[in-house]
Amino acid sequence: MRVAINALFLAPPMGGVETYLRELCRALLAGPDAPQLTVLLNPAGHDKLTAEDWAAGAELVRCEQLGRGGLRALSELTAIGAVADRRRADVVHSVAMTGPLVSRAARVVTIPDTVWITHPEDVLTHRLWRTVVPWVARRADRVVAISHAAGEELRTHLGVPARRLDVIPLGFGSPAVVDPTREADLRAGLGLGPGPIVLNVGQKKPHRNLERLVAAMAGVRAAVPGAQLVLPGPPNAEAEAALRALAAREGVGGAVVVPGFLSQADLEGLYAAAAAFVLPSLVEGFGLPVLEAMARGLPVACSRGSAPGEVAGDAGLLLDPTSQDEIRDATVRLLTDPALHARLAAAGRARAASFTWERCAAQTLDVYRRAAAR
Repeated sequence: MRVAINALFLAPPMGGVETYLRELCRALLAGPDAPQLTVLLNPAGHDKLTAEDWAAGAELVRCEQLGRGGLRALSELTAIGAVADRRRADVVHSVAMTGPLVSRAARVVTIPDTVWITHPEDVLTHRLWRTVVPWVARRADRVVAISHAAGEELRTHLGVPARRLDVIPLGFGSPAVVDPTREADLRAGLGLGPGPIVLNVGQKKPHRNLERLVAAMAGVRAAVPGAQLVLPGPPNAEAEAALRALAAREGVGGAVVVPGFLSQADLEGLYAAAAAFVLPSLVEGFGLPVLEAMARGLPVACSRGSAPGEVAGDAGLLLDPTSQDEIRDATVRLLTDPALHARLAAAGRARAASFTWERCAAQTLDVYRRAAAR
C-alpha cells in the first residue's frame, strides 16, 4: 500500500502533534505490513525529520512552494491531493486537522480535538479551522479521533457519523533518549529551591486551565511550604507573562517558574526531580503529557470527564478542573501521602506501557485499508 502523510503543517517544536507524526511514521515503517510511506513537508519540517532514525525508510518530500506560511492552509486543501495522486498514493493521511478536499487517493484525516470550537482563541489558526475543518471532515473517507472523549466531541460539534469515525489512542509519547540534567544543576539553572516540584508540561493555552493551577499553589504552599510549580513548554511570551503576573498577585511569584522551551535533557531532569504531575485541563484531545509522566514513574493528577481522565484511568488521581480547591487538594495529596505516591507511580508505569505506538500504527493501517476499500 502506498500512503502519503500530509505533514505540511510541521513547524517544530509543536508538542503532541509532532510526537504523533514522528512516532506513527516510525511504527508504521517498523510493522510487518509496512506501507510505502511518503511524507509531504515544508522546508523546516523536512530539515527536522531527515535526522529521524526511520527517515531512510520513507520518502521525505520537501514542498518548497506549498510549504510557505501563507500558502500552507490552501495547499493542504488543494495541492496536497494532486501531489499524493502524482505519487500514486492509495491513501493520503492528514494528521492535523486539515487535508485535501479532492484526491483520487482515499482521504483520512485525524482531528485531534475540538478546542478551537469549545475554547476558541482570537487567532488566525482557530478562525481558519472553524471555516475549513468541517468541510474536510465531511469530505474525508475516514475521520480519526485519538480518544473516545474526542470522538464524542467530533460527533457533537462536527456531525461526523459513527460509520466514518475511528478511535485510535496514541502511544505513550517518546521514550527518554538523552541523559537527564543533574538535579542540582537543573534547580540552580531554573532558580528552584530544595522543595518538591509540581510539574505541568505543554502549551500555554486557555483550555489547559493553568490559571487555576497557578492560583491553587497558594493553598498548596500553605500545606507544603517549599512546593514549587514548573511550567515548561513551547514558547508563548504573552501567556507566560500573564501566568507570572498571576503568580505574583497570588503571592507565589517566587514559587512558579515558567521557563519556556527546555532541552530534552533538562526536561528529562525535571521528570526525574519532580514529585507530582498535575494536568487540570478543561478539555484535551488525548492527554500525551499524562502518559509521558506516567511512563517515567511520576504520579499524576488530572481532569475527570475528558480525555486525560480516560487515559489515566485508575492509575491517576482524578479532579474537577473547574474547582481550584480540588486542584489544590489533589496536588497536596500527591506531595504528602507516600503510599498514594508509590501506588500511582507503579500503576502509572503499567498504564503507560499499555499505550503503544505499535498498536496505534496497526489500527491506523486498518483504517487505511478500510478507506482504500471505499
